[in-house]
Amino acid sequence: MFDWLFSHCTICGTRKDLIIVEGESDSQNILLCNACASKELQKRYNKSNSVKDSGWNELITPKTFKDYIGQESIKNELQTMLNANRVHGISVQHCLFSGGFGLGKTSVAKIFADMIGNYSFVVGGNIKDKDDFPTTPVVVVDEIHTMKNEEWLLGIMDAGRQTILGTTTTAGSLSGPLRSRFVSLVLEPYNVDELQRMVNGAAKNLRYSCPSFVSKEVAQRGKCIARVALFLFKRVYDRAILNKQVTPAILKQWFEDMKIDPDGLDNADRAYLNCLSTTPAGIQYLTAMTGLDRITLEEMVEPYLLNKGFVKRTPRGRVLGSREVAKVW
Repeated sequence: MFDWLFSHCTICGTRKDLIIVEGESDSQNILLCNACASKELQKRYNKSNSVKDSGWNELITPKTFKDYIGQESIKNELQTMLNANRVHGISVQHCLFSGGFGLGKTSVAKIFADMIGNYSFVVGGNIKDKDDFPTTPVVVVDEIHTMKNEEWLLGIMDAGRQTILGTTTTAGSLSGPLRSRFVSLVLEPYNVDELQRMVNGAAKNLRYSCPSFVSKEVAQRGKCIARVALFLFKRVYDRAILNKQVTPAILKQWFEDMKIDPDGLDNADRAYLNCLSTTPAGIQYLTAMTGLDRITLEEMVEPYLLNKGFVKRTPRGRVLGSREVAKVW
């Protein structure tokens, strides 16, 4: 067992061109191949640069599975596929990452693609035919459901010379033949602990000493979605750097100013729920009364309200669930 640990790259598992790299801060030295060592040193260099040179998405987007919080079963499955590939040499299977918006589908696809090898990133709606398609060994097709013509892609997938990693919020809109060629990996909503760890990680990248009560309150309002929690933290962070101190009372006032209640409900959520206060309602009535389009309601507003018991779907339409909205204003 220990012979294996000291004869393989810590990150990718290869036995070739191994060197010892000094660990960060108080960490122990680690054994890496030349390729992984270059990536690790580049990552440390980038981290040492001023946060002012980085965009928000760059600061919060994980670059490795170690940094990617949650979705443990998916990460384990992908690591198994990669380890097996290094043994038998057969191309890694095509994977389809699906789930609601903001769960990290594109991030995990990019991390996995980088672990496999040289990859290209494209958006499905920008690809018209095979002449537009990259020739790299791995291709990440973001929002793959927006591709208008997919028949030619089936031939590329069957040829086995490239690994296709697709991401989508609507896996059901893909044709049966296309879906059947993928390993389907569905990302799940996050719990508060996972969101809090993400917020703390973002704060660390920003070099901001984030009080634990701040990260917890943000996580509780994150609607189980990574992007929502992290973007809410950015709004809190903007206020925090302009104030000398942050207390629970001050933080509560900030959330009230933003109209975000303890459950993370905002004006759109409350407008939706108000429509159900007296009678069941269908989606067309809800779109008319809230001014929000159907896709926004069904993909961004409803999932959290349904999941947390604020709303139920019945044969008569949507009705209020058993969970009551916090009375804060």
